[in-house]
Amino acid sequence: MDAFLRSCECNPHVTWLIFSDIKTSDYRPGNVQFIDLKKADLSALIFHKTNIRHTLEDPHKLCDFKPLYGHIFEDYLREYEYWGHCDMDVIWGDLFSFLNAITFQHFDLVSTRPNAISGHFTIYKNTQSLNLFYRKVPNYLKAFNKPHYQGFDEGYFSYHLFNEVANANLNIKPYWEARNCIDRAELLRMPNGWYWKNGVIKNNWGQQGNYLHLIDWKKTLEVIELSNVEALQSFKITHLGIWSKKIPWYYQKRMLLRTGASHKWKFFKVRIKEFIKYKVMNMKRKHQANVPLGYRIMK
Repeated sequence: MDAFLRSCECNPHVTWLIFSDIKTSDYRPGNVQFIDLKKADLSALIFHKTNIRHTLEDPHKLCDFKPLYGHIFEDYLREYEYWGHCDMDVIWGDLFSFLNAITFQHFDLVSTRPNAISGHFTIYKNTQSLNLFYRKVPNYLKAFNKPHYQGFDEGYFSYHLFNEVANANLNIKPYWEARNCIDRAELLRMPNGWYWKNGVIKNNWGQQGNYLHLIDWKKTLEVIELSNVEALQSFKITHLGIWSKKIPWYYQKRMLLRTGASHKWKFFKVRIKEFIKYKVMNMKRKHQANVPLGYRIMK
C-alpha cells in the first residue's frame, strides 16, 4: 500500500479518491483522499444512483461496477473534467508524461488495453453520455443480479462500447491503440528487473513503463521493506518482494533461478511471426474488440 501511495504522490496532477472503511496507512499524500464508506452505505448509494440492489458480499464484484463509478460517485466528481478507475495492485510511473504524449485532451476515453477498456486503468471524459452508457449494454442488469464477478467491465461493457464506436452509433473518440502498461507478459519475461525511481518505472535495460500491474505477483511477494516512505526516492520490485535497500542474499540466490528465458523466447517468436505477417506479407490487422468470446453478448 505504501508503494502504491508513494507512486501516487509523484503524480501530483492526478487525484485519487479511495472509498473504504479499512484503516490502511498513516501515510496520506496530499493528492490521495480517503473517504470513509461502509459496505452497507456503498450498497445504498449504488441503489440510490442506479436502482441496482446488491449486497457486495464478494469484494471482487466491485470490478463489475467500475464503468458505473462515474454515475455512482458523480457527487464527488463534479469539479473534474475526467474521471477514471484503477486497481490498487499497481505501482505508478510517470502518468502525466504518458497522457500528454498521446494528447489525451483530444480523447473521450483513454485505456491501456488495445481495443478494450482496462480495469486497472481507464479514464473517461466526465460526460453524462459516457457515465450512463452502461445502461445501453444489452441485458446489463443480468450481470448485477449475480453475487460474483461477471466480467462486465472488461467484457460486456467493453465489447458493446467498441462496437458502438466502430459502427458510429456513439460519437466519442477513444484511445486504445496499444497495451501501455507493465503487465503479466512483461513480468514473466523480467521477473527480477523492475525499478521505481523518482516517479519513473524502468527495467534493467532502461525501458520505461507507465505503471506496473502486480497482478499474479500478489501471490508470490514475500517481503516488502520500504523505509522512510514519505521521502522515498527509489525501490526495486521483483516477484519475491519490494525493497528500498539492498536485497538480502537469500532472496538474490532465489532470484537467480528465475530468468524469464522461456517467456522471452515465446515473446520473440510471436514478434517474428507478426513481422512476417504484417510487414513482409502486408496483411492487415483485424480491427475488433479485444474481448474473449464468452464475455461479449450477455444472454
